[in-house]
Amino acid sequence: MEVKPLTCGGGFGGKDDTAALVCARAALCSWILKKPVKITYSREWSMRESYKRHPYKMRYRMGLNKEGEILSVKARIVADGGAYCSVTPWVTWRSTVQSCGCYEVPNVETDVYGVYTNNVFCGAMRGFGSPQINFAVEQLVEIAAEKLGMDEITFRCKNMVKQGSTTITGQVLDSHIVSLSQVLDAVLNESDYEHKRKLCSFGNPNQKEWYGIGLAISYRGVSLGAEGTDVNSAIIYVQPDGSVLLETGVFENGQGAESAMILIASEQLGLPIERIRYRMPSTSNIPDGGSTVASRGTIMGGGAVVNATKILKQIVTETVQKITGKSVVHFKNSKLLDATGEMIMPWEEAIKLCYNNQVYPYAFGVYQPPQISWNEETGQGNAYFTWVYGCQAVELKVNSQSGAVNLLNMIAAHDIGKVINPFALKGQYYGGMAMGAGYALGENCPCENGLVVPTNFHNYHPPRSINLPEMKAIFIENPDPISPSGAKGIGEPANEIMAPAIANAIYSATGKRYHSLPIRIKI
Repeated sequence: MEVKPLTCGGGFGGKDDTAALVCARAALCSWILKKPVKITYSREWSMRESYKRHPYKMRYRMGLNKEGEILSVKARIVADGGAYCSVTPWVTWRSTVQSCGCYEVPNVETDVYGVYTNNVFCGAMRGFGSPQINFAVEQLVEIAAEKLGMDEITFRCKNMVKQGSTTITGQVLDSHIVSLSQVLDAVLNESDYEHKRKLCSFGNPNQKEWYGIGLAISYRGVSLGAEGTDVNSAIIYVQPDGSVLLETGVFENGQGAESAMILIASEQLGLPIERIRYRMPSTSNIPDGGSTVASRGTIMGGGAVVNATKILKQIVTETVQKITGKSVVHFKNSKLLDATGEMIMPWEEAIKLCYNNQVYPYAFGVYQPPQISWNEETGQGNAYFTWVYGCQAVELKVNSQSGAVNLLNMIAAHDIGKVINPFALKGQYYGGMAMGAGYALGENCPCENGLVVPTNFHNYHPPRSINLPEMKAIFIENPDPISPSGAKGIGEPANEIMAPAIANAIYSATGKRYHSLPIRIKI
């Protein structure tokens, strides 16, 4: 059997189990009827059956000294997995690994339980176990700072992971640049946080509108880590006219993987993007590259593309040197250059030379990150091979009579390694912040007697464009030494800390803490 995927859109976990269910039913009907079968869900049926984000109940205790250092954290977390298991073990695993947020804590006891209930089953949703944790931890650190009479930024800076820090799983962060201070400083400067914090209302009874500003920081392990085997591959084939066909094990959900892979190949080969065509992968053409999940598409697929281009360039370089005696050092502007920058020959001529000498310009590249060590029994080891660091801030106003929240401004800074496609990257930033705002303020999907209550957009309320403010995306670039392309990932990091930033901003506006989502302000 050969599977030829189509771009279906609507990713962020939404095409995992649900897509398999639909396909299985269509396949069964097709086998019984001996005819092609197409199944299309209505909006109501989609909302009733598709899995949701895991609801969490969390209880935290934090131990501190008078200097404001976190000495210990004890957490008990219960995740509602619904009636079927799905990916609950892996969602809760990430929650365990990141249960103390991006802070260095020497003594940790974390118990995370995934439980079966009669509710709709829960699966993979953008963030995959970290948005819930960050909502708790990023409020907890501000509560702790306030109890100690310490500024919340100073408290964060004292305790957040730095270069060479050890995570709660015993991983030493020394293989890449730990850039929490960079992303935090970028947001503080862009938002004028220190000045605006002094303007916060904290529930002033003399004001009709309460103003608040809040932020949150995070780190997130990239790709699957100890959750599974990480590998991806890419095929590059150059046609006789010099145009390039590219195929990877990354699936295009609409997130921009095709553009990213083309841009990476373009940079490596020194060719314009118009000369590179991306082919959707087929199971008969390329090995399984794993799921396009966990913000792993760019780092894994891009790594495979870089390695494939290295092999291809070696093939072309050796052929040119064998025939002409000249050493190719650079591929740039559709030309092959020597060490001095002098042109040896155009790209198209080099490809013709390969074909004329029966050398096939084809390369297969594989990228597999360094093996990580993980002890399932002790919960210790290197959970992920690299990490993304982020900070987001939000300004808002709260109507002191109705409790309505008006978002004024959102800012996000993330260390994404290396920028590949700035336009698509901004889209991920903006979409992540918007989705985080919906998670914080509006979106709710309760069950009653095992049935999902919302059945359409009349009783389920994602944020609309008129509800969203100006957004600012700040790129922090520290090319990752483990990633062949230098890039990391941003799909999920952009989504996981806007909710706690909003919660902290609401506190600075109203003077009240809200510990559940979505936030419903009571006057």
